[in-house]
Amino acid sequence: MSRYSRFLLISFILMVTLFMLINPRETAASASSGFKLWYTAVLPALFPFFVVAELLVSLRFVHYLGVWLEPVMRPVFNLPGSCSLAVVMGFTSGFPVGALLTRQLYEHRLLDAEEAERLVSFTNNCSPLFIIGAVGVGMFGNPAIGYWLAAAHYTSNLLVGIILRFKSSPRTPVSIPPARLGAMAEQVQEPDSIGKIMGNSIQKAITNILAVGGFIVVFSVLTRMLAVWGIIDIAAQILVNSLAFLNLTYPLAYGLCMGFFEVTLGSQAVAASMTSDPFPALLTVNCILAFSGLSIIAQVMSIVAGLPIRFWFYVRARILQAILSISILSVLFALVGRNSISTLAMGSPPIYKLLYTFDAWAFSLVCLLIGAVVILMLLGISAYRSR
Repeated sequence: MSRYSRFLLISFILMVTLFMLINPRETAASASSGFKLWYTAVLPALFPFFVVAELLVSLRFVHYLGVWLEPVMRPVFNLPGSCSLAVVMGFTSGFPVGALLTRQLYEHRLLDAEEAERLVSFTNNCSPLFIIGAVGVGMFGNPAIGYWLAAAHYTSNLLVGIILRFKSSPRTPVSIPPARLGAMAEQVQEPDSIGKIMGNSIQKAITNILAVGGFIVVFSVLTRMLAVWGIIDIAAQILVNSLAFLNLTYPLAYGLCMGFFEVTLGSQAVAASMTSDPFPALLTVNCILAFSGLSIIAQVMSIVAGLPIRFWFYVRARILQAILSISILSVLFALVGRNSISTLAMGSPPIYKLLYTFDAWAFSLVCLLIGAVVILMLLGISAYRSR
């Protein structure tokens, strides 16, 4: 860390400390809100994926996928077949599972530095649980809005992965006959005992989910500090003046600034300010979901710390996805019309109540099942191409 960066970090920490001393009640309330969000939504939604991801890597399942799915992953993303697990689970479970699997694949030498950088840049998405359940149902009161946002979000992220392949070193797609596939799979080293693997996987999953909870609490306090001190108000006003040609309203600009730091708070602020025309609010939320906020970016960077992954490369990928996501949603609205979605008039509930009527555990297990089905479909496609 450079001297300038260290100075900025120390100054920032001192500002947060000052806020905690001056506003202890606000600090406790924001930390409590972040903690409730973690254990009611994030913990049940992500913990099963963390455990499954650790188990599949420890059982050498990714080695088999690397052998069988090479003919599919190379032509599309120019990535090894073992990366298919990170792609599928990243899209079904949400961040930061993609970063977790990327690190494991790199540490097991199943992909190089350049491939790891590209993989982590498009496998950390908002989960279907958050987009459809929290945003669509909880914030906007309309599941159809969640499906629209999810379609634009995942399509744009796939396009990011395809676009990034052209920035990679050219490689020839591999075509491996079935007999060779079986021989290569038999060479995979036998894993440790199932008891040891299960214990280590749960321990690692607990450590990672606790780290995610810590980031959520810290950024809840940070966002509250910026709101109380009026910094977000100033930033929103600057954004309105700078983007006057887009007719950006102050409430939407305020939500966008909140979403720059924390995706849940920003999305909730935008949903609460929605008018009779949902299109501007949906575009704003779409942008927030694609960028994912500094809180999520910090979580991802902490997981891949020590890997040769550039921070600004990842941030540029998030900006690219935001542009693509807005474009896709605009095209969808142009094709079917803005009045095709009727929204329900309901207030935005407290953050910790967003998923009380949405079974997060059941939804996460359904997403795991969907991921398994996608893996089986990819295996079928790969077997067909290898014939």
